[in-house]
Amino acid sequence: MTFLLILGAVAGLYMLALLFRLASYALPVYTGIGCAFLLLRHDYGHLAAIAGGLSAGISTLLLGQYLIALVRSPLLRSGIALLFAIPAAIAGFQAAHALGSLATDDGALLAVFGSIAALATSFSAWRSVTMPRHDTPVPANTDDSVSGHAYAGRAMSTE
Repeated sequence: MTFLLILGAVAGLYMLALLFRLASYALPVYTGIGCAFLLLRHDYGHLAAIAGGLSAGISTLLLGQYLIALVRSPLLRSGIALLFAIPAAIAGFQAAHALGSLATDDGALLAVFGSIAALATSFSAWRSVTMPRHDTPVPANTDDSVSGHAYAGRAMSTE
C-alpha cells in the first residue's frame, strides 16, 4: 500500500511537471487549435481540420525557432521570444490557479501561486525558443594555446 502511495505521488508530480512543460508551448497549441476550428467552421472535414491544426502548430514553433536563429538584432529576438513567452505565462497562471483552487479558496494565495507559475512557465518558453537544442561537439584535435601546436592527446618529446 505504501508503495502505491509513493508511486501515485511520483506520478502526480510528473504530471504536474509535464503540464507546466507543455504550457511553455502555448502559442503553437493556440495556433493549431485556432486553425483547426477555423477549418471546421468553413466546412472542411474533421481529418482536414486535425491535419491543418497540427501543421499550423508545428510550423509556428519551427518558424519561431528559425527566426530566433536567423535574426541577429537583440530587440527583434526579444520580441519573437515574447510572442512565445506571454501565452505561456497566461497558460501557466491558469494551470496553477486551477490546481491551487483544489486545495484552498484564498484568492491572494492563488494569485501568488499563479504568478510564480507564470514566471516559471514564461521563462521555460523563452528558453525553449532561444536556446539551441543540441551541444556542438568539440573536435579531438584542438590547438594548444600555450605552444601553438596541435595536441593529439599524447605526450610530446623534446628530442
